[in-house]
Amino acid sequence: MNSGYLSLILLCITLILFASGWKELYVRSISHKGMLLFFALWIASSCLSVTIKKMHIQLVYILVFAISIAILFVIEGFIHKLHLLSIGLLLGSLHFLLQQLLEMDPILIVRNSDWDIALLLAFIAVVLQRNPLEQIAALSMGYLLGDMYQASIHPVEGYHHVGHSTFQDQWWLSVFAARTMTIILQAAYSGCRSMIRSWIERRGGWRK
Repeated sequence: MNSGYLSLILLCITLILFASGWKELYVRSISHKGMLLFFALWIASSCLSVTIKKMHIQLVYILVFAISIAILFVIEGFIHKLHLLSIGLLLGSLHFLLQQLLEMDPILIVRNSDWDIALLLAFIAVVLQRNPLEQIAALSMGYLLGDMYQASIHPVEGYHHVGHSTFQDQWWLSVFAARTMTIILQAAYSGCRSMIRSWIERRGGWRK
């Protein structure tokens, strides 16, 4: 699949899920108007770019940066903000490290190196954070930093590209996978807790 198509497919799937009533599970704290504004801005910014010196920046990159700043702004508590920034820094460093490892040793690639990295980062984000907005912010910061590391450390002839189609695919895959995994884990936890509670109540009833 050509880069850029995955993000469009996941965007369409997300729209369908939200229209079907799944928004409350995925991003409860964001209003419908806010989500529609995000989708409109994403589609528009994915088609536009700016060039600053030797940096070719897709406007999606700036949109993801703005989302990260907005989420950091609404989070209460300095320590909480610092904790989220540390998770973003960790994910950014891991993003760059995984890129280098897969470039040096392609035998580690399972299916597609970009998708492998995205799914690994999603799993790590789920382990470190459960809150929807904070997951999105941490992953966003991770990709922003990872792209910037890649652009600054590896010199290229011509322009450095940030926020390109691969960035968009990875961001969407990570966010979608992280939220889906979180929902499944929470449902499994609630189900197991209900089963254990029911078993304990039945056992107590039998003893009586």
